[in-house]
Amino acid sequence: MMGAAAAGNERGEERPGLSGLQVAVIGGDGRELEVLKGLLAEGASVRACGCPPAAAEIMGWPQCRTLAEAIAGSDVIIAPVPVIAPDGSLYAPQWPEPLFLDATALAEAKPGALLLIGTSTPQLNALAQERGLRIQEYGDDDELMILRAPTIAEGAIGLTIANTEVSIHDAQALVVGFGRIGFTLTRLLLNMGAHVRVAARNPVQRARAWELGARPLPLEELATAVADCDMVFNTVPALVLTRAVLEQMRRDVFVLDIASAPGGTDFEAARELGIKAMLGRGLGSRAPRTAGRSQWQGLRKLILAALPSLRRGERHG
Repeated sequence: MMGAAAAGNERGEERPGLSGLQVAVIGGDGRELEVLKGLLAEGASVRACGCPPAAAEIMGWPQCRTLAEAIAGSDVIIAPVPVIAPDGSLYAPQWPEPLFLDATALAEAKPGALLLIGTSTPQLNALAQERGLRIQEYGDDDELMILRAPTIAEGAIGLTIANTEVSIHDAQALVVGFGRIGFTLTRLLLNMGAHVRVAARNPVQRARAWELGARPLPLEELATAVADCDMVFNTVPALVLTRAVLEQMRRDVFVLDIASAPGGTDFEAARELGIKAMLGRGLGSRAPRTAGRSQWQGLRKLILAALPSLRRGERHG
């Protein structure tokens, strides 16, 4: 893979490198492998922990055994997009044991270091403030979300195909929410021949859904819109698919929640009602090379923006 700096030079651009920067890449899936490649191509010194096994081959040395070892003295710490699990563990599906980004892991963190994470938590924010770290969330970054949207939408379609007995073509589909992911998913479903309704609170979003070819409706009408659905996709990170809404659904419907964990579905009620409902976590890993390269370009911009303060070793908090 051509490094970002090399690609930039081919276009005649001046792109500052990351030489002299110590970076820890912790947790993640195949997307983080592309981030490692990008960092190395830019001249950064890299340690990893919790990444897939191929990370060692990419770096040319083994991953660290603990988060604390990877993080110690690093200028930048890169954590994954998927949110920290309810038990406090970091998203690291190919690591043999849970990893916790806690006080032990951050014990030797460098004051002034930049922690890039998809979505932080109050506990992590407090720890970072204690240690003078700067946290920057990138999971909701507009550019990154739009770049990742096609991969996430394709992942949602893949899960739907694997968990339903009907074709998407000619199916009755409902997309709840019409933000960056909802827009792309709606367009993909329409292109596959589904009859798509979009429930959104914002009238401008409803107008855009209509212009795209979907049938829009206010979010308040959700309970009456689900009765004949074959599949329902939620993108709203708030409880919108409540028990009252789920009770109006057919029992053979498939519900896929792709909002940030814990999602916007009452999963306990879905189980009790016999409705198959899933929380789609890490859907960007469906095409890790594509999503990872886009992710790296966004992360690279964030690191370069912080580079002057990182070079000066400024403490935050």
